Amino acid sequence: MSRHHGDNHRELTPQDLFGQMAERCRALGLVTWISAPDATTLESGDADAGAWGCDEIVGRVATAASELRAEGVGAEPRVVCIDGGLRVIMLPSERVRRDGLILCAGAPAPGWKSGWLSSVAPDIADACPVMGDEELARFVGMLAWMRKDLDHARRDAEAIREFSGELGEAYEELGLLYRLGRSMNKIGRPAHFVDMACEELGATLPFGWIGASFAKTDRVVGDLAGRTFPSVGGDAAERVRALAPNLLPKLDSDRWTLLGSDGAARPAPGDPGVLAHPIVRDGQVIGVLMAGEKGGQDREISSFETQLLDAASDYMGVFVENSSLYSEQRQLFFGTIEALTAAIDAKDRYTRGHSERVAYLGHQLALAVGVPDDEAERMRISGILHDVGKIGVPEAVLTKPGRLTKEEFELVKLHPTIGARILEGVPQLRDALPGVMHHHERWDGRGYPDGLAGEGIPLVARILGVADAFDAMSSTRSYRSSMPREKVLEEMSRCSGTQFAPDLVGPFLELDLSGYDDLVRIHSAMPEPAFRPGDADGRAAA
Repeated sequence: MSRHHGDNHRELTPQDLFGQMAERCRALGLVTWISAPDATTLESGDADAGAWGCDEIVGRVATAASELRAEGVGAEPRVVCIDGGLRVIMLPSERVRRDGLILCAGAPAPGWKSGWLSSVAPDIADACPVMGDEELARFVGMLAWMRKDLDHARRDAEAIREFSGELGEAYEELGLLYRLGRSMNKIGRPAHFVDMACEELGATLPFGWIGASFAKTDRVVGDLAGRTFPSVGGDAAERVRALAPNLLPKLDSDRWTLLGSDGAARPAPGDPGVLAHPIVRDGQVIGVLMAGEKGGQDREISSFETQLLDAASDYMGVFVENSSLYSEQRQLFFGTIEALTAAIDAKDRYTRGHSERVAYLGHQLALAVGVPDDEAERMRISGILHDVGKIGVPEAVLTKPGRLTKEEFELVKLHPTIGARILEGVPQLRDALPGVMHHHERWDGRGYPDGLAGEGIPLVARILGVADAFDAMSSTRSYRSSMPREKVLEEMSRCSGTQFAPDLVGPFLELDLSGYDDLVRIHSAMPEPAFRPGDADGRAAA
């Protein structure tokens, strides 16, 4: 249960303590009252007090308790005689100066029948033990011991309650940090991580809203730079956006800040304020994690809340740094891949942008047939690299107008194997190899290089085979012009179950191809490469 959802461990009060003592006194046959300073009458401990509850007896005992309290007594017990017939043990609380409670336990004195008590309560004293001086002294000592024993029990219960609260806080903190730690491996989705962290904090801490804001700087990964992430509370976004711009330049990288809800340097009286924790990378503040409108019984900010928000902001700082490093490595990785595909484009102007378009279509088709996001992304990378082996195919063959000879086609058919050999030494590209190696296999087994058929063809290769054929038919090549869209789709339907996996053609035909058409326009507008391999004088080969 979250800390702000309630606490089942109630503190044992002095009233609870005296209530327990009253029950024990009644079990011993004594009539018992509890006197409180704000009460004009006594609280009887007996369910059926009978004549002991008469106004005269209650009034005299209450007066005696008030006089004792007025003397400024300590916690030592006293015996008060009420007209000789009734003797009452007055046992003040150990904190009597603070709570003013006095336990009053009475018993008839020897010879009570000849005095005042007999006249006001002639029928009730027989039910109570008559105590002589010796018995009374022993009983006074017993009550003092009982009070001390129960007070120790109260303190132990309070210690247990506090320990239970601290243990609950530690459990919540560990649980939150564990969940944040598990999510830190998703470094490719920084916005998702920050959103999740704010939501987890909102479910754990008693704040009306929690949000984060990041500076617009190159030290913040692109998905986060300049963005606000509210999670709890309807107006969280507005509050964070209003406070963050002025706050970020003033934040100390080493400590949290408590400011007013209006952004003032200090909260006004009655204002719970806004808790702001810096998000730091390499010693510099890059963002702020904020929590406002604390609710619950205790409106003061606790050390538990500041520590948990500190830990969460530290996690965010580390996550941003890891995400930035990941982004840089990813850019370098894709830059290398794009360089490889650019080398292919430079060899054949007719296939410029082909790999990017196949990668796009393959990714869209993978998602359409239910492939998980991460796996679909790996298929996209395989699509980018699927023709990298054409680097090893003679340029004269790739750019030859008209039909290829049998020998020339055999050279072209080597490109999947060449591509797989080029990439097999790169561990990060191992997932791309099945698509590179087998994207020219056919469902009926008549493809190359290994003549795989049906489900024996890796899924990534089946998907890329559909995407590759669609783009090839839709593009102008050195040996033919592009085919109209209708004709291309008809041809794909016709080849379902022979060239293409039948369970992929239907979903492909339902794809939205507007993104693909945008890529075609971009690639068509690209300038001719100034230099192609094999050009000794820097001019495009004829």
